[in-house]
Amino acid sequence: MDTSGDSKRRSEPEDEKTLLGLADVLALAGITKLVLHAWERRYGMAPAVRSETGRRFYTAAQAERLRLLKLCTDAGHRISALVDLPDQQLVRLAEAHIATGALGPLLRAVHALDAPLLQKLLQRRADEDGPEGFVRKTVVPLMQEIGARWATGNLNVAAEHMATAVVKRILGTIMDRCPPAPVDAPCLIATTPKGEEHEIGALVAALIARLRGWNALYLGPNLPNANIIDATLLREARHVCLSALNGKPDQLHRQLMDLRAALPASTFIWSGGPGYQPVPDIPGVSFIAHLDDFIALLEAHGGQSA
Repeated sequence: MDTSGDSKRRSEPEDEKTLLGLADVLALAGITKLVLHAWERRYGMAPAVRSETGRRFYTAAQAERLRLLKLCTDAGHRISALVDLPDQQLVRLAEAHIATGALGPLLRAVHALDAPLLQKLLQRRADEDGPEGFVRKTVVPLMQEIGARWATGNLNVAAEHMATAVVKRILGTIMDRCPPAPVDAPCLIATTPKGEEHEIGALVAALIARLRGWNALYLGPNLPNANIIDATLLREARHVCLSALNGKPDQLHRQLMDLRAALPASTFIWSGGPGYQPVPDIPGVSFIAHLDDFIALLEAHGGQSA
C-alpha cells in the first residue's frame, strides 16, 4: 500500500477495471469508512488512485492488506504496531487469530479433562486436514494457547499434561504410519535438551521431517548432551534438531556451545521454540523461528516437497 500520503489523481483511472472502489474495499476488508479514513490520516495509507471528483480506487493487494490489518486488530494487536509489518507477518498473525477461534471445542475438552472427547476431536481434524495441515492448523496453535493459558494461571497443570499426552499419542500414530525413508535419505535427530520436558515441538519437527522424506529419529525429551552426541555419531546424523519451551537462556546457551564443540563441524544444529529465542547467536547453530523456516531448511538440505 502507498504510504507516502499522496495518491495519483486522474479524471478517470485508465485501469479502473482492475481497481476496486471504496465500497468494494470496505466490504472485502470488513472495516467502516470512518476506520479507513482514520488509518489513512494517521498512518499515511493512501488509495492507489484518487480521481478529480474525489473517488477513491484501490488495488486488490491494498484491499487484502486492509483485511489482514482488520483481522490482526480484532486479535488485540494495536494498529500502530502493525502498519509497518510485511504482509507475510500479518498473514501469520491473522492465521493464528483464526486458528485460536477454531480451538473452542478442543479447549473446552482440555479444561474439562475430557481426554476421550479431546482424542475424538483431534483425530477428526487429523483425518480431515492430513498430517501437515493438522500440525499447522491445530497442533501448533492449540499447544501455544494451552501454554499461554497455563502461564497466566487460566489452566492447571493436570489439564496441560492431559492435552500433551493426547496430542503426543496422535502425532506418534501419524509418524508410525509414515512410509520408510529412502536408504539415502538425510538423517535428522530430534529431541529436547536436558531439563526440558515439553516435547511436542521436537516431535512435530521429527514428523515434518519424516513427511518430507527424511530419516528422522525422535529421541524423546530431556536428553543430556552426552546422549545426543552418542546418538548423532552412532546414526551418522548430519542434523540435530533441539526444541525448548522454557529454560534459562544461560544454561541453554552453554548446552548449545558444548554440543557444538563436541559434534563434527559438518553436523548442522538447529534450535527452535520460545526457550531458545533469547539465547545469543552461536556460530554453527541456526535458530528456527517458524515452521515455514524449518520446512525451507529441510528442502534446502535434501528433503522433498510435501
